[in-house]
Amino acid sequence: MAAQTPVPGCPRHQGLGFLYVCKSCEDQLLCMECVTDSHNGHKLGKLTDYVADQKREVQQYADKLSKIDIPKTEGDIKESGQHAKSGRYQKMMGRIRRQGKQMKDDIDNAIDMLVRMCTELEERNADISEKNKTALTKYMREDLKPKLDRCKQVLTSGTTVDVITLAREIRNGVSTVPPSLSDLQNVGYKPGTISTELLDSMLGKLLVDGVDESYKPIPKCVVLYEFKTSFLYNTCQTCLTGDEAWLSFWDSETINRVDLKGKVNERIECQVKVSSISVSPTTGRVWFCVRSDNSIREIMTGGDIVTRFNVENKPGSVCITSDDMVVVGMNGGIQMYTTDGLAVYNGASGPCRQVAFWPHHVTSCTLNGDIAAVDSDGVISFEDFMAGKNPGKQPRVIVMDKHLNLKFYCKDIGTRKTYGSDTQSTKFYPYDVCFDGAGDVLVTEYVTKSVLLIDRNTGHYMRTVYTSDGGTPWCISLHDDRTLWVVHRNRTTKVIQYK
Repeated sequence: MAAQTPVPGCPRHQGLGFLYVCKSCEDQLLCMECVTDSHNGHKLGKLTDYVADQKREVQQYADKLSKIDIPKTEGDIKESGQHAKSGRYQKMMGRIRRQGKQMKDDIDNAIDMLVRMCTELEERNADISEKNKTALTKYMREDLKPKLDRCKQVLTSGTTVDVITLAREIRNGVSTVPPSLSDLQNVGYKPGTISTELLDSMLGKLLVDGVDESYKPIPKCVVLYEFKTSFLYNTCQTCLTGDEAWLSFWDSETINRVDLKGKVNERIECQVKVSSISVSPTTGRVWFCVRSDNSIREIMTGGDIVTRFNVENKPGSVCITSDDMVVVGMNGGIQMYTTDGLAVYNGASGPCRQVAFWPHHVTSCTLNGDIAAVDSDGVISFEDFMAGKNPGKQPRVIVMDKHLNLKFYCKDIGTRKTYGSDTQSTKFYPYDVCFDGAGDVLVTEYVTKSVLLIDRNTGHYMRTVYTSDGGTPWCISLHDDRTLWVVHRNRTTKVIQYK
């Protein structure tokens, strides 16, 4: 081994300094005497190399604090402070009063009651906002910034032992867990139709969290654009800006960016077969996974392709979250990584991971961070599934929180009528999935040839958003909660209005 400068501090051999770490004994620090008297024959490493690795771990943690956790918390603090000043409650109360002026004196009491309810809701949400702001400010002051200050102090002036100690603390479970915030009630006002026979419906309703008991599904979807391509694609990812989408096919080396009329505005030759793609919600750049070498790659702004890291099993799907984490669906499970390939840990409970057979599509929710995936459960094909050749196997939608903790499986949507028939259907074959602006789950489903909406909390079927009269819906992507791109197996794409 090359000569090294000893680092003073061996407690067992007075006056001798550390030179090595013992890989056989959990990286224990060793002087030369330690090597010969109790670690002879063990696997050793240079202390300088080990310290360099620890510094990299501390720097990565400091970067995450300064670039992700603190900016996000600052934004949440600003949003919490602005909520009470928005004036939206005053506007709603004004609409309530204008509607009330058209009514007779005998509904004055109902008007006052709703105004009073709205005022109470405003005060309640203002109180929630203030508590959230206080909690976030305390979290920033007492947790995030002290940890960042300690990282900087250790990196700039700390001793070798300080660096190693902090790195071990980080590796053994130091986490920045934001405080648990209370949800604001999303209040709205829906005017009613004035009628002397229906006084209860004349004034209208206050909508809490956007819904009321009179909610009904859209009777018919509106197709805004429709086009057909000359090439196959089974993954669709809408772009962050503009009405465009990226399309890819699992057996192709080409990724295409198309507009609402199907015109190819950009074509990228990847030189490898692209298993699946994802558009980063923060940078707008395309990431993709490759089964041939288990790699996760990113397409840079200029078109260069960079391999970010490799995973242990064959990847079938990839997703970039709004926190810049990389969720990979691979043979046997779903796992979360940083953008440079480090496994993300959920506190002391181990890596963020979820068991799955073959998760071929995975997506994340920008609203609450939830993750959803479609898992084949070992079913080879839709035709074999319908023919009963896979007994005991059931393709499913897996919905998880942002740490990949399971929320629910969706394996069916209950007894329902299939398209064009009065017979009842019990089979369920999902293929692709995405989230809408409310955090509910949209799923393409082969048996009913439909796009279905699934409740984000329970996994229960809510309504059918779209039913095809031709090709089977294959993959989907929602743009700005306004337009839903529905790709069909016959290469036809319909862009429909989403509400």
